[in-house]
Amino acid sequence: MKTGRVWGAVIVAIAVAAARSIAAVEVDPASPQGRTEAAIKEFRAAIDLTPNLAHGAKLFESCAGCHGKDGAGSEDGMVPVIAGQHVSVLVKQLVDFRHGRRWDARMQGAARHPELQDSQDLLDVAAYAESLKQPPHRMTGGGNATTLQEGRRIYYRDCERCHGRLAEGDLRSMIPRLAGQNYPYLRHQFIDLAYRQRLGMDEAHVKRIGALSETELTAVADYLSRLKPEFTSEKSGR
Repeated sequence: MKTGRVWGAVIVAIAVAAARSIAAVEVDPASPQGRTEAAIKEFRAAIDLTPNLAHGAKLFESCAGCHGKDGAGSEDGMVPVIAGQHVSVLVKQLVDFRHGRRWDARMQGAARHPELQDSQDLLDVAAYAESLKQPPHRMTGGGNATTLQEGRRIYYRDCERCHGRLAEGDLRSMIPRLAGQNYPYLRHQFIDLAYRQRLGMDEAHVKRIGALSETELTAVADYLSRLKPEFTSEKSGR
């Protein structure tokens, strides 16, 4: 697994670049700027460590209630697959929930769970989730061949450049793997993003998603949910 200092310096560079967008002045810790600074600091601290998978497995027991022991998400598909997701993505999401940069009542509580006391805990549980084999897709949409082809067309036009040819994402850029993700979760996130109901996303991303209709977003979500995660894992060098 590509964690620790081997790739840590690369992601630290990304975090430093993000930090440069924040004015170098005293800010209220409770303000958006203050929360962002705190999130960047904790993220940088976590990724510069070496993960302990055995400890991560113990911590993951509290995650399994929602995400499942195999990390495949909930039966209704509204809780995402986290098995096989890039560790950098998982750490970033935990940090964002901890510092109010992303909203979800359950996850905000989980990210502040007493067992997740420090940066090492965050890295350990995220690394364990990444180490789980991503399950075969099980929560796809009800699209037909025409809508799936439309979803594919839109994905390659608007999303491939960042998320990859096979929607494998990118560890170093903290771009999530979307292949094989639960369809209900993907669709819900896309629509929230289009209506600016999801925090922590850059403006260019929001505009790109916001330019699509709900029908188009549904088609893309269905297409992505049907991509084979085991194929993208092999191709992305995991």
